[in-house]
Amino acid sequence: MADRTDHPYSIDVRPCWRRPGRFVCSIVEKGAPRRYGPQSYGSFDEARRAAQARLRQLVFEWELVGS
Repeated sequence: MADRTDHPYSIDVRPCWRRPGRFVCSIVEKGAPRRYGPQSYGSFDEARRAAQARLRQLVFEWELVGS
C-alpha cells in the first residue's frame, strides 16, 4: 500500500467579484470542481485563516480514512 503523506487539498483565496473590497475562499480537492463558500471576508488574511481552519478539519478526516 502506498504511503499517504500529501493530502489532496489546496486553498484558494481571491477577491469577491460580487462584493468589491471583500474576499472569498475555497478548498479544492484534486480532481474536483472548484467551489467558493457563500461567505465573504473583510480581508485576505481573514479569508485565509477561515480556509486554513476548515483545511485542518478536512486533513484530519482524510488521515482517519487512510488509517
